[in-house]
Amino acid sequence: MNSTPPASGGAGPSSGAPAASNPPASGPQSGQKRTATGRESPLNETPSPAKRMRKKKGKGKEKTKLVEGFHLKKSEMNPEQQNAKKAVYTHTYILLGVTRADTAPPIRTPALIKSFEDRLEPNFIETLRQNLRKTSSANTGSAGMVQKLRAQASAHANDGSNIAKDILKVKETYLLAIFNALLSAGLEVWCPDYFGPPDSLYNQVHETVFLETFRSVAGSHGYRDFELVISIAHNTAFVLDVYRMCVFDYMRGKVKREEKKPGKLAQIRADNNALRGRAHLAGKRTDFWTKDMWPERVIMLVQDPRCNSDDESGEDEAGKRVHVVAAKGLRSASATTFTHWMEKRRIKADEKNRGKRKSNIVERDRVYLAESQESDISSQMPEEVPVDWFNPEEFNDLPAATRFKYSKFGVALPLPEHHKKPDWKTMDKTTFMEKYGNDVLKQYDIPTEAEMQRAGNRGWEADDEDGDGMSGVE
Repeated sequence: MNSTPPASGGAGPSSGAPAASNPPASGPQSGQKRTATGRESPLNETPSPAKRMRKKKGKGKEKTKLVEGFHLKKSEMNPEQQNAKKAVYTHTYILLGVTRADTAPPIRTPALIKSFEDRLEPNFIETLRQNLRKTSSANTGSAGMVQKLRAQASAHANDGSNIAKDILKVKETYLLAIFNALLSAGLEVWCPDYFGPPDSLYNQVHETVFLETFRSVAGSHGYRDFELVISIAHNTAFVLDVYRMCVFDYMRGKVKREEKKPGKLAQIRADNNALRGRAHLAGKRTDFWTKDMWPERVIMLVQDPRCNSDDESGEDEAGKRVHVVAAKGLRSASATTFTHWMEKRRIKADEKNRGKRKSNIVERDRVYLAESQESDISSQMPEEVPVDWFNPEEFNDLPAATRFKYSKFGVALPLPEHHKKPDWKTMDKTTFMEKYGNDVLKQYDIPTEAEMQRAGNRGWEADDEDGDGMSGVE
């Protein structure tokens, strides 16, 4: 991998980068799009480089809409290709130095990109490709880059980042080879131009570094833990398709979202984590309540993930990692009290059974604080839930049609003072309502069938023979 060494100084393309090239005939050509089958689409089939035109029919005329041209649907890939996609994305994250999903990739200014291209020598891409395939001693600085990446990945893996966990699966030897090649190419950081054409000289340099280092690491079984099939890794057409989707669709989207609203990626990650955690909790609660033989109307109090509180990762005063539970203002005190009681039973039962299972996953520590605030997703309403899941005051402020809808799901619990009485658990609906349910309904303003059929103020119109809306007014 002998090539011009990078110049010292600021981040970005090295001032020592050799330069200017004619794109090699074997490389990605302008106007072509790689396909997963390995066929290259000719110029007259697929417009390129970064966008395709889709004709959309409007009223009496055709409208033309720009659509992104670098996206492969999951359904278009078999399991082996999906494993290869994961390896390609991980390799891209390694080169970018990004170890978590809420971090936008680095960007470069157009002026810096042009300056880099102006320094390229004729046939540089082909020369670079040949040099990257040669064995060379390590460049000064590559070991430090590896050390920094691994330390960053270790910290973020502890925070739950799957990207960081995947990076840590790659042995240090391979990481050294990747960053050695990067520095040999005259780059101090790897940073494609996400908004430029893939076949620009600047992007060809980055693409070449990616393809050569990926081929080398994959061919040496560096992505064995990803169950990567070597023949797919050597299918340059497929790898290039996935690479361009990652850079010019996925990473480009991250940059655009973060530029439009700084902190957006962090918010998306937090919301996604909260949604996944909430859904997981709902599943565990539903399973336990079902096994504990509660009636369906009671199980409905936790069955929909939106019935349950989400939580946010944090630390307590002692520095212990905990999950602080967000407030759930919509939920009634009765439903909350019963759910917490059942949750203590579930966790206790889970602890007793944990040693019997192969998986020894410890229940995460959820902390309830008096001053907890509602999150962005904690105010979401379940689709189907008994009326007493709702806080009466919140429920009575809902539109009549909404209140009527939820009344159809009945009452799940007696008043809190009767929660632990054993008789109501096995009662039929009629008996339960007579003894307990009707007392609960007194807190809720439930519209009658007649009120709903009346449909607003149309009764006035029916009583107003003159049709002027002033009947009875002198």
